Amino acid sequence: MLRRAVLVLAAAVYAAAEPPAGEFCGEPSTKGIVAALETDDFKCALSLIKAVGVDVNVNEVMMGLRSVEGRVKEIKDAVKATQHDPTKFMAPAHQWAQSGGEIFLSVKFAHKWDAPATLVVVKASKAEKRFVLEVPLLREIDPAASSYVTASVGRMTITLKKASSQREWWPRLNKDKAKPPNQGVWWDKQELYDKEKEEVQKQEKAKGAPKGLASKLEAMKKKKTAAAADAEVEQAKREDMGADEAPEAGGGEAPQDDNLKSDKNDRSPFTSAVKRSDKRKKLAHSTTQQAKEKLVEEARERATKEQARVKLDIEDLDRKLEWAYKQIDADIPKDAADPAWDPVDVPSEFPDVPEAQAAAEKKTKKKKKKKKAKKAEGDL
Repeated sequence: MLRRAVLVLAAAVYAAAEPPAGEFCGEPSTKGIVAALETDDFKCALSLIKAVGVDVNVNEVMMGLRSVEGRVKEIKDAVKATQHDPTKFMAPAHQWAQSGGEIFLSVKFAHKWDAPATLVVVKASKAEKRFVLEVPLLREIDPAASSYVTASVGRMTITLKKASSQREWWPRLNKDKAKPPNQGVWWDKQELYDKEKEEVQKQEKAKGAPKGLASKLEAMKKKKTAAAADAEVEQAKREDMGADEAPEAGGGEAPQDDNLKSDKNDRSPFTSAVKRSDKRKKLAHSTTQQAKEKLVEEARERATKEQARVKLDIEDLDRKLEWAYKQIDADIPKDAADPAWDPVDVPSEFPDVPEAQAAAEKKTKKKKKKKKAKKAEGDL
């Protein structure tokens, strides 16, 4: 049954007419059959199987047929791939970055591409999956100076040369303002050109300024500076008008009547109010500065007192630790004499430490004295 199944399978793979009697396309043996299958000569393989008959080594022939089945499957998959609906192509994920003169694209699952001046088209397929990436570019590129390299795990890196002879910075990659959902920024690559970005954008901003604007701005600045200087001179004159004489524009002494008139005009209520406001501002500044200095000094005093208090607390803890050591040593004879005695691990009282007892008595006397003084104040 198995030999007959082999014959039927071989006949299904390739149906061919029987060769003339006594003629063979190869060696009439199992080895010859396998060799015919490896070269896809199914007509020869069928004739040799019929000639060898029961002497065929079925296992070896079946291994040859498995190899044939694998090659047939590859052809079948390739045929299926050509029958896909173009509307079902998948748009691969991609990231982009740029320098002043180039655009960089990192695309997943792409193997070949074509790049017109303002359009990038990437097409690729893997098994039954097909990928198409179309990117209508914002500005023109130079296809001849552009390039690409394929990487592992179905990746491709594309470098597009910007058509502009000068460095420029694109505000986006696509012609449309809406960013595709499968598009991201290639941050690792972009960070390499951050400094160049600042320089390019600075140049573009300067280039976009209207002609003659710089000179106009400079003239306005000089005019404003001159006006401010004139105002300062006039202010100085007004402040000095309290003197007996004031110089005129042409030099010499001004008439007494003109001095009185000028003094009257410069001492208008508004001018006096402005001077008083300046004095008030200076006073407010001085008052605020004094308050700040006072706060800083108080904070410094509090910090000094706090440091002193913490230092005393630490010294007190160290002193109690020393007393605890002495009390534990004093408890050794008690522990040895009475096995049932269970001392506290860390003693809080020190009955066998003279220094501790003296400090406790001193503290008790101090409390009593303080209490007596409060009572005396209450009686008064």
